Amino acid sequence: MPLSTSSSDQKSTHGRWLRTVGAGLLAALVLLGGWEMFWRGAGFSPAIEDDLGIWAVKRRAVEDEKGPLMVLLGSSRIQLDVEPRIIQAETGYKPMVLAIDGSSPLPVLADLAASSFDGVVLCSLLPQWLADGGPGKSRSAKWVRKFHEQKWSFWIETRLSLLLQENFVFRYPGLLPGKLWEEFRENTLPRPPYAPMRSDRYRPADYTKTDVGRLRAARVRRQQEIAAAAEPLSGREFAERISEIREMADQIRDKGGEVIFLRLPSCNEILEIEEATWPRSRYWDRFASVINGRALHFADYPELSRFDCPDGSHLDYRDAGPFTRSLIDILGLR
Repeated sequence: MPLSTSSSDQKSTHGRWLRTVGAGLLAALVLLGGWEMFWRGAGFSPAIEDDLGIWAVKRRAVEDEKGPLMVLLGSSRIQLDVEPRIIQAETGYKPMVLAIDGSSPLPVLADLAASSFDGVVLCSLLPQWLADGGPGKSRSAKWVRKFHEQKWSFWIETRLSLLLQENFVFRYPGLLPGKLWEEFRENTLPRPPYAPMRSDRYRPADYTKTDVGRLRAARVRRQQEIAAAAEPLSGREFAERISEIREMADQIRDKGGEVIFLRLPSCNEILEIEEATWPRSRYWDRFASVINGRALHFADYPELSRFDCPDGSHLDYRDAGPFTRSLIDILGLR
């Protein structure tokens, strides 16, 4: 008899425990669902965090994908200015965006040159990446190194993180507790990002969603800081830089590929600062004349220079489509 009672008590306790856990999970799901719907109602949509994880996924895809590939290198300008979906639809190339915000593309170009890659590279070069020192210390050099060091657990973690980011708003970094607390202390609410990143690492910028004047002023201040800290290469050093870049491009060309260098648009004060610090005649024109390949400057083509950069450095998504089509036509990639 005591054994029967004990068994009954255990079953009852187990049942209560399961009901408690189930109720807790249900409550958590309801709260999370309400949180998700609240921010979606505030204009947020799922966005990807631009970090090493998703970059490494795309870098690995360059090695695994079949068919003609086009890799987009550079920084945020090519991420915002060139629409990968249009490239794929109108050229047949499968685009892979390996641009890294605020960092030189040269370490990534060197990594592709050392691999078996034999496709097309669109490499956006800002004046400072071409004419200033120190690309080996950039974030792109760090990401390339870490990519080659990653273990299988990293790929599992990245895939799970991407699954959440692609489907849920609450995973957006601007809505994480620490960021929300900062907003609360400043008596403000977070705003949807004006240039959220898609899973293909393109960032459609909608400047109607931000204070353009304030953003432009911040860009100008930042560019002034970069220019003030600049250490333009000497004539000999610049010749060595060109030689290094030419060797990378030749390695890809020898495997049947091609590297096309781009100087993407900048406007107004940003363009003035760039030209004063890294004059086109001294750097880009000399580079383009000896690179042994195509080097395209936006200012040489009315089809590309007609676009305005709302913040001085990047195009609005409404202009990115026409700009991409014009670029495809100029390069003869259809």
